[in-house]
Amino acid sequence: MNLDLNVVHTLRREGIYVCNLVVTASFPAPIDLMLLARVVGATYKPNRFAAVRYRIKHPKCTMLVFKSGKCVCIGCTKLHQAYLAINQCYKDLCVISPGVKLSAYKVQNIVTHTNVKGRIDILRMSMENGLVTNYDPELFPGLRMSLREQNARASVFFQGNIVVTGCNDFAALQRTWETVKQRVEPYLTRDRSDASPNRSDIEDASTTKPKNCTHNASCMQRQIDRLLYLEGVDAENE
Repeated sequence: MNLDLNVVHTLRREGIYVCNLVVTASFPAPIDLMLLARVVGATYKPNRFAAVRYRIKHPKCTMLVFKSGKCVCIGCTKLHQAYLAINQCYKDLCVISPGVKLSAYKVQNIVTHTNVKGRIDILRMSMENGLVTNYDPELFPGLRMSLREQNARASVFFQGNIVVTGCNDFAALQRTWETVKQRVEPYLTRDRSDASPNRSDIEDASTTKPKNCTHNASCMQRQIDRLLYLEGVDAENE
């Protein structure tokens, strides 16, 4: 746990944040999902989805409980939050099955994101790294990059947004981000605002009319929202 916290703090200092955790646990006994749905106040429609899905308020997350006894926690950003949520699910199950037992937790997926504060030439990146990347702007506005060493994936957007998914431990997550930064750096153009302005820049700015950036900002926000939605983050954290 201490190693995990150290990795999280290191990534956070670099502007990389955990935005979703997928954590599973199992209760080795069949679960009466119809009864569970009544207890927790959830809607269960087995012909549409094979699990009971219900929200936990504290911590804010979503639980999926399957008939086999497997449960999935989605939406937490910290491990201790996921553990608390699964324990709450365990208490709910004890109401309908007093003898149920909780097995060990397991992290299945850690979703992280950052913005590198620059523009990434994803077209050139896809052309020069075709074996490990996939870019089709008609289907998805970002470049998808495969990281086979860590069994992870990265979605890279030209505005500088990057999302990494697929890691199931924090040590692998740190190595994955090191690989991502190495691959992205040759195609990254930093924003001028990140650099210290010199005298000529200040003079140019004083004589240049400000540009209307509302459209670009709204486009970036729509892209971020779509990215988080596609990675299953935004919908599960509402």
